[in-house]
Amino acid sequence: MDKFLVLVNGLPGSGKSTLGRALARSLNAQFLSKDTVKEALATCLDDATDLRALGGIAMDTVWALAQAIPGTVVIDSWWFKPRDLYLARTGIRKSGASRAIEIWCDVPAEIARARYAGRNRPALYEDHQRLAEDWDTWAAQAAPLGLIPTLAVDTTGPVDCSHLAGQIHLTAGPVSNEHRLTSSP
Repeated sequence: MDKFLVLVNGLPGSGKSTLGRALARSLNAQFLSKDTVKEALATCLDDATDLRALGGIAMDTVWALAQAIPGTVVIDSWWFKPRDLYLARTGIRKSGASRAIEIWCDVPAEIARARYAGRNRPALYEDHQRLAEDWDTWAAQAAPLGLIPTLAVDTTGPVDCSHLAGQIHLTAGPVSNEHRLTSSP
């Protein structure tokens, strides 16, 4: 069975997790959420709030799981292109996927910001600090990674995931050899 990778990307509050879960059901795929893995890892520590590296550790775990899971995998994360392009390229390579697509959750920044600000999440996310310090930069520079074929999806409201699944199969492309792991170092 070919490995098929679907990355669900977008600003915090853009609807990635909601879309990713529903899309995984429509694609009969496994769903991996960086935030879910991050929270699970945080339970292993007495205090995870000061461990900034936890997000990266969670993402490494997500990529390892994606590699181990056969078939179709949907991954939900906020990949900020200026920060995460190399890491995403490495993760796609590590996954062993033969085909892939990026779904960009397209929502006005002010809607995503309001959703993000209204969340009640564990302190380890430092949402209030990130909103104050990072949001303007994120909103100004938010863009798809552009490493694989990309579909922009309006996530201001409900999405017809059955229709989207069809579009995904038509749009997804092969993962180029530059993105795939080879047996040589």
